[in-house]
Amino acid sequence: MNRRRTFQLLTGCSFFGVLGGCESVSLKARARNRDESVIVVGAGVAGLGAAELLKEGGYEDVTLLEARDRVGGRVWTSRDWREPVDLGASWIHGPRGNPITRLAREAGVRTAATDFEDVNLYNSSGQLMSLGELKRISQLERKVYANLESGSGRKGESLGERFERVFEGLSENDRAVAEFVVNSVVEQSFAEDVERLHPRVWEFGKEFGGGDVLFPDGYSGVFATRFEKLDVRTGHVVKEVRWDGEGVVLVTNRGEFQADRVIVTLPLGVLKKGSVLFSPGLPEGKLAAVEKMGMGCLNKLYLKFPEVFWPEDVQGFAYQAAKVGQWSQWLNCDVYSGAPILVGYNAGSFARELERLSDEEVLEGAMGVLRKLFGRSIPEPIAFQRTRWATDPFSLGSYSARRPGVSRAMLKELGEPVGGRLFFAGEATSLDYPSTVHGAYLSGQREAERVMAM
Repeated sequence: MNRRRTFQLLTGCSFFGVLGGCESVSLKARARNRDESVIVVGAGVAGLGAAELLKEGGYEDVTLLEARDRVGGRVWTSRDWREPVDLGASWIHGPRGNPITRLAREAGVRTAATDFEDVNLYNSSGQLMSLGELKRISQLERKVYANLESGSGRKGESLGERFERVFEGLSENDRAVAEFVVNSVVEQSFAEDVERLHPRVWEFGKEFGGGDVLFPDGYSGVFATRFEKLDVRTGHVVKEVRWDGEGVVLVTNRGEFQADRVIVTLPLGVLKKGSVLFSPGLPEGKLAAVEKMGMGCLNKLYLKFPEVFWPEDVQGFAYQAAKVGQWSQWLNCDVYSGAPILVGYNAGSFARELERLSDEEVLEGAMGVLRKLFGRSIPEPIAFQRTRWATDPFSLGSYSARRPGVSRAMLKELGEPVGGRLFFAGEATSLDYPSTVHGAYLSGQREAERVMAM
């Protein structure tokens, strides 16, 4: 069985984003109005890409306003333990030719390749799958991929409805296996339930070459020194953006800021909630695109144990949970960090549901699965770290997800400038690399280039 595709979803940060095409970002753009002031709203990776290119283009007055008390946005390395763990993005998807690969090399940050074949699969009884079970999963997996790549689908239907037709007539056992495959292949990747995904969600652009690599010492190290060279104001929550033909005024919790132009890199979830007031309001087309698009949720739970009790020679494992997608995907961090740490991934509605539970309830659910797989005598974790991206007020989700009815024109509208004063960047605005770190970075450069060409 080719288990690569099943395990690719263990990466936890948008596998499908590598299926994008290349956004053309020419570094030869020349600024005509270098005396203009530019404010970048958000010091995430999109904001970094924008601010850096503006500075390279000769702009002196470039300021980043960041609501959090840290930079990086959804790239967030926790250093609460001796071993760094990435609570946000973890991987470079397709390192060959990827701009993040270049930044990592320049920063001297260590990377490690992921072997997607190196995964154990467990059935609903908690046993390693037999050859017969693996063969059946392989057959259903091919059926899933054939359907995803066929381009078929009825107008207005969801991917879930599309799969209902594909799996019609399956036995109860095969239906359970098919749902496990769909969760592993699709929902864990897009961070959303198939009922809330476009039936042709897979059809975007091209991919960068190569496999996927992660950062044993933390993703944040790629960008840390780059942010230090910029004027970043953390703890500045933008509440209102007032703009007209003369310029822009940003109202924050720490006073007002004026600029000639503003690049907005707010996550889609924040735009959807309307946390920031735009005056005058944004065009109806952009508002419609914001409303129609979805914001997925992928949450992680890191568990640190006194010792390794799981198979040390595999990079991860997947479990056919009784309730589809609940604690079904795990990554063995010991392979990369040499520490007895596991990270579990949950996506979509169950990921959101977990955020309403206490730490004790979350740990009980996770440990119940691990005991089923590895025995009741396994030790308790000595520490844990968990994420709550859906309720994080400065992201309200993990990354964008294309919902039923969303057209490419709507996606394009998300990144369109307004009035020559407001520019919009971020992974959700990337036609070529949505939901990825490199998509965010390139979108920031795209908007900086637009500003310089004004």
